[in-house]
Amino acid sequence: MSKGMKRIEREEDQRRGTVTYQLDDGRYVTLEANAVEQFGADKLIEWLGLESPAERVPVMQHGRRVGTLPADFEPRNAKSRNPVCEIHPGDFSREGDAWIVEKTLGSEDLDAIIGFERDA
Repeated sequence: MSKGMKRIEREEDQRRGTVTYQLDDGRYVTLEANAVEQFGADKLIEWLGLESPAERVPVMQHGRRVGTLPADFEPRNAKSRNPVCEIHPGDFSREGDAWIVEKTLGSEDLDAIIGFERDA
């Protein structure tokens, strides 16, 4: 298992419908955004025979760390345990090695996201 991967924000990915990740060994992998949404980046990287991520990514809200998400978290395919909670474009943005949660997403909504682990 790989110790982590980092999603790279590239303008060309948005135009091409792809998502690029940097693996912990320095390699880059670009995946179809629809495939990432359907199967998850972790599974796709595993299927490609590359090491899959094991590390979690910090989540920041209101300027402080509130928890973590899996390294392959993708806001476009985020699922919630709460049928009332809906993830909208812009609720999450990636800054460096952390996900930043917008103020519009409440604590209960964040806790309902599958894969989110709140810090103690």
